[in-house]
Amino acid sequence: MTDQPTTQPTPPPDTGDAIPLAVVRPRRFSVTWLIPIGALLLVAGLLFAHLARERGPTITIRFADAGGIEPGSEIVHRGLSVGVVRDVRLTDDMTGVLATAELAPHAAAIAGEGSAFWIVRPEISLERIAGLETLLGPQYIAVRPAPPGAPRASRFEGLDAPPAIAPPADGSIRVTLRAPRLGGLAPGSPVLYRDIPVGAVRSADLAPDATGIIITADIQPRFAPLVRDNSRFWRAGGVGVDFGLFSGLTVRADSLSSVIHAAIAFATPKRPGAPPTDATVFDLADTPDNDWLEWAPQIKLTPEPALSPNPTIAP
Repeated sequence: MTDQPTTQPTPPPDTGDAIPLAVVRPRRFSVTWLIPIGALLLVAGLLFAHLARERGPTITIRFADAGGIEPGSEIVHRGLSVGVVRDVRLTDDMTGVLATAELAPHAAAIAGEGSAFWIVRPEISLERIAGLETLLGPQYIAVRPAPPGAPRASRFEGLDAPPAIAPPADGSIRVTLRAPRLGGLAPGSPVLYRDIPVGAVRSADLAPDATGIIITADIQPRFAPLVRDNSRFWRAGGVGVDFGLFSGLTVRADSLSSVIHAAIAFATPKRPGAPPTDATVFDLADTPDNDWLEWAPQIKLTPEPALSPNPTIAP
């Protein structure tokens, strides 16, 4: 049997045109891209720094209840907005609320140990009328800043009511009075000298032996020399009526301010004594003796600090 030859495929004719092969080469990073990337990073850094400067510290204040405070409520000091509430939520134990607020950069010093925060609410009483603007307007948080140089803090306990009175200024003196009862006096009640307010009541509490009331009052620096260890203090306010068989009916009233508000008045004899010490305690009388009302000693008051003149600007 004869073997048949194997047929081989015929290759295509060589026309001289070879098929090109695609070669993939990695693209090199161009240095020119560093310019826009660097510019973008620079702009982002400047924007972040600007936002950081525009934002003050964040603080958290705990209150017993929100009292109308909500996100957007302001923190106000001396009539100026110094912060804004960002969030209000319940505490984890459901016993209070936490208000998270952001302070303005210029008011960052308010976030110091000793700062006092309270919610301003309408208050109408015999002693004071305050917060009436919140009847129609939004509620806000008031603050009494900490003393200068106080350490920074971020968490605070809010007060249920405004502080009784600001701490005494430099040069003020504090006097201690003892009385059998408080009467209508309260923190903030004025202290008068010849019907001129020269100080204010700071606090009142039971005596350590519970036999009377201990009242502390601050006298302004200018009027501090008026108080001597032989000064006499009495309750001022209200209208007194005296009737005598021969003198007839006598009506005695203090100034209009002391009629509306309970106050303390004092007088110093014509021969003033020594300045009081921290251990000096004055008795608070219910009514003054007639002699006290006639005392008129010549006492030089502490001069008020003079305002510095405007500096001259050279051309």
